Amino acid sequence: MDSPTVIAFPRSDAGAISPDDLGAAALAEIDAAIALVVRHAARRVRLTAVPFVETVAAVGLAHARAAGLAFEFERPERAGVVTVTIGPQRGRR
Repeated sequence: MDSPTVIAFPRSDAGAISPDDLGAAALAEIDAAIALVVRHAARRVRLTAVPFVETVAAVGLAHARAAGLAFEFERPERAGVVTVTIGPQRGRR
């Protein structure tokens, strides 16, 4: 098994990025997580500390629900860190 490659996000070579672009990138992360679960490549995906995920959480929730998945939004004790979990709805496997 190959070791995973860590990619800095947002990329430092991206230059000046607008908040709209960061929101779109966060939504792309949510949509990728949904695709992994729908295709059974993962049972559950947790996204932690994705910049601007709070701004697109409602849209991400709608996308997850449309795919028949649960969308959990968590705020742990660390200030500014949000975790989004995409997975099966409770009672479903």
